Amino acid sequence: MTANEAVGAKVNELMFRSRTSRKDLAAHLGITGAAVSRKIYGQNSWTLEELYDVADFFHLHVSDLLPRRVESSENVKSPSPEGEGPKKLVAGAGFEPTTSGL
Repeated sequence: MTANEAVGAKVNELMFRSRTSRKDLAAHLGITGAAVSRKIYGQNSWTLEELYDVADFFHLHVSDLLPRRVESSENVKSPSPEGEGPKKLVAGAGFEPTTSGL
C-alpha cells in the first residue's frame, strides 16, 4: 500500500464515520467529487495543503491522517549470534551428527 492509498483509506474511513459525502469534502477542498475519489483510491497524490485542509475539515491534526511507518521484515536486520557475520545454517531434525566411534 502506498502512502497516498493509506491516506485515502484514512480519509474514506473518516468520511464514513462522520457520514460526510465526497461532494461535501470536495467543496471544502475546492475540487470535484471525482478528484476526491481518485485521491481516496490512491490514483492521484494528496498535496500538503490538501492534507491540512482535510485535517481542518475533520478537526484533526494533520499527523492523524498520515500512516505509521512500518518496517517490513525484508528491511529489518536481525542480529546474528556471532555478530555481523553471515547467518549460519542449521540442519533440521533427523540430521544430527553421528556420535559412534567416540
